This record gives sequence, C-alpha cells and structure tokens, in this order.
Amino acid sequence: MPVVTMGAGRLGSYRTVLLALCVALFFGSVSSSEANPNLSVWLGSTVQNGTPVEKDTNRFGCNDKIYAVIDLLGLESGEHRLQADWTDPGGKIREHVDYPFNGSGGTRITIWLKLHPPKGSALFSFFNPAMGMEDFIGLWQLTLRVDDDTRLDTKFEVLC
Repeated sequence: MPVVTMGAGRLGSYRTVLLALCVALFFGSVSSSEANPNLSVWLGSTVQNGTPVEKDTNRFGCNDKIYAVIDLLGLESGEHRLQADWTDPGGKIREHVDYPFNGSGGTRITIWLKLHPPKGSALFSFFNPAMGMEDFIGLWQLTLRVDDDTRLDTKFEVLC
C-alpha cells in the first residue's frame, strides 16, 4: 500500500502557517474573552422593612419613589461599573447614575428615581396633582449598562 507523505514544499508550508494562525486565533479568543454578566432588573415603589418590594405592574404615580433593583450574576472578579439612564417620555435623560463597584459572582444594587414638580406648582397640586408634571407623564425607559458591554432596557409608565 503506497504511503503519501507531504513534504515541506510550498503547499505544506502554507498549510502549516494557516493551521498555526487558526490555533493562535482560537486560543487568543478563548483566553481574552470575558463572560458578560447576567443582568436583570425589577421596579417597585413600596418599601417593607427598609427593602423595596417588587410590583406586579410597571405603572407608577407622579409622587412615587421608583426603585430599580438590579441583580448581576456571573461577574468576573475585579472592578466594574454600572451606568443607568432614566429617560422621560420626551427622550430626555432625567437622571444618570455612574456607579463603580468591586465584585465577583453575584451582587444586587438598588437605585431610585424621585420626580420633583417645578417650583411654584405645589400650591396648585391640591386641585390638580398633575400640575407641573406634564413632562413626566407617559412611558419612561431605564437603560442599564455594566462595564459598557451588557445592556438592558426596561420600560415603565408614570401616571398622575
């Protein structure tokens, strides 16, 4: 039975270089890739024993303090950064949170949004609770980012 051997000719050296390049790219991508953390959030406005309680709905009143309870799982050990943008129905970012933290594995972070009526509108809010809060009424968006990689958007509604 004949045996075919491949010498170090031109074709053989190209294959060797190509194989080496593929191996280097594979191991380089495996070693440099970091697992993105698992990100979840729920919203609430009720607090029991100092801890926010999850609501069955994403509808809130103008006077509510809206808590976002953020759970992070699968964090690499080290420094991280959570960013959150609370965007009103008109597309304006009303609140920005930039929170650096150290952690690994899992952690829970709670942030909140409290809407404040413009000065002078409190006098008339007895007659009309929505007075001065028109820009806040409607569908909001909370955008969360962890380490500029993982992103989660959550929508909720504010009514007066």
